[in-house]
Amino acid sequence: MEKKVLLIDDEASLRRTVGYGLMQRGYDAELCENGMRGLQALETYKKQNVPLDCAIVDIRLPDIDGLKLLKVIRFNYPGLPVVIITGHGNDQIAQEAKAADGYLEKPFDMDDLAKLLQEIPEAKAVESEAAEPTPAQAFSAYAMITLTPDANLMEVYRRLYFSESTVYCDAVRGDCDLIVLVQSETSEKVAALIEKEIKTIPGVAEVTPLTVEAPVFAENVAEILGSVDKALGRENAEDEIYTNQTARIRASSYVTLEIEKEKLQNIYPALYFNDRVVYSDCAKGKYDIVMLVKGSSFADIDNTIKTRIKPLDGVLRIKEWPILTLFDM
Repeated sequence: MEKKVLLIDDEASLRRTVGYGLMQRGYDAELCENGMRGLQALETYKKQNVPLDCAIVDIRLPDIDGLKLLKVIRFNYPGLPVVIITGHGNDQIAQEAKAADGYLEKPFDMDDLAKLLQEIPEAKAVESEAAEPTPAQAFSAYAMITLTPDANLMEVYRRLYFSESTVYCDAVRGDCDLIVLVQSETSEKVAALIEKEIKTIPGVAEVTPLTVEAPVFAENVAEILGSVDKALGRENAEDEIYTNQTARIRASSYVTLEIEKEKLQNIYPALYFNDRVVYSDCAKGKYDIVMLVKGSSFADIDNTIKTRIKPLDGVLRIKEWPILTLFDM
């Protein structure tokens, strides 16, 4: 019986070469171009009880760091051996990759990979866990607020900040003055909050609502994103920007995207896995995605937008609202 191997690497030429080389040596290779595709394949094998002998993971993937992916695989598929490969090897990476069952630097010889695969321990079968109950749904919306020239910013800010329905409230720099995230039990109550409790505040000139919507994905994607949170230990953790005053002094910005909606399937996971993206919400309204992005400085955030968000296929327009720090009220 052929041994089945999962190869996760964004280089098409390497996938073809290694896939063919593995086939010649009696392996059945599943080829995936990014981390999300790899996790989808792993989840499918797990649910169908298809045995998998090894995962080969590139350390630099377009959507998730390979060492983080290693942690996710270790957490969700603990019996599966993992080999890390990289074209950017150094002593630090080699040390971090020791958590894997094998490590190879590119370019490598197929015989070396085949030898490594023969030497690693056999995969251990792990039973699928029962699905966890779905938590009760809450409904949310962003309100992008523009004030009149004579409005008292701090007064409006305090009123919104201390409202029971407010999740986040931030003063921002740009063509609006405040961005607020409100939440309630129904979508109708959220709409009423914006109409009756925000638009009626003295000094509010204009409100642009953005209703938060659950993204529609192919099978398993939402479940996989949740499993990544668990594996990386961030499932119940508020981001540090919102948990202490020192951290809030760090630079952070709201970033909105207009996208080709049919590309959401690829764009959203890449944002979700991005270390600089605190959270990302799909929205209905003027913008398609609302994110909170953090950095050591606003220049750092600008670099993240330029190098890791703007190049994503399907992103049409990007807008940034740097958050202003309002001190003790």
